[in-house]
Amino acid sequence: MDTLNGRQLKEIELIKDAHFLTVKQLAQTLNVSEMTIRRDIPLLVEKKLISQVFGGVVSAEEPDDEKKYIVDEEISRNKAAKLKIAKKAVTLIQPNDVIFFDSGTTIQLLTEEIPKDFFCTAISSSFNALCVLAKLVNSTIITPGGVLSHKPGVFYDQESIKAIRRYRANLAFIGATGYELEMGPTCAYIEDAPLKQAMIESSKTKVLLIDSSKFDIVSTCSFAKISDFTTVITDSGIPPEYAEQLRANKVELIIV
Repeated sequence: MDTLNGRQLKEIELIKDAHFLTVKQLAQTLNVSEMTIRRDIPLLVEKKLISQVFGGVVSAEEPDDEKKYIVDEEISRNKAAKLKIAKKAVTLIQPNDVIFFDSGTTIQLLTEEIPKDFFCTAISSSFNALCVLAKLVNSTIITPGGVLSHKPGVFYDQESIKAIRRYRANLAFIGATGYELEMGPTCAYIEDAPLKQAMIESSKTKVLLIDSSKFDIVSTCSFAKISDFTTVITDSGIPPEYAEQLRANKVELIIV
């Protein structure tokens, strides 16, 4: 560690806090060039202080067990609110829409609300969402592919991120496991972050589906700023300061 300079030590600290950062985010935070960051990365990887993944870098430390996102437990937590959010979200979908469906239990509930005879183009890397979407016999279902990562239940590799960025959608439904005023929306797994980012970048309307149990929670990986979203759908438990932040960022807030 004594061979690292102050900037490199700060890079390690920032990556550890956010768990996932892009080269651009690091450069902007430290007010240095992206080339400087790119020169630092091989050294930090060699020392096993960080790991390089497609789209950015992650902490070499594994998340604590209590921070891990477990679908079977999560799907029953605050389910009534999630179902209300899903029922509202489905009203935003129009026939012939091209839609990104992210991972997460609220997204899964949303896919279950789509009529079986509906026709749209659905794009998803989520195993659970795809299992439901596959029943839409009149729709086109696209998966970017990749290797199944069991804990978040998503298909992920470098090519899947590139594939998502080649597509364009008029709607993207994104989930999060936490949302804190300063840290913004976060997710639990590093595989999820670049998938979410690619969907947000490639869609016109970005809708964050998040129930009120997720407010004031910081999960493992940062993936977006709240201002990146067009709309947030949540329940009546949203704290006033979060509603104020959304309106200040001109994000449409729908409370169910």
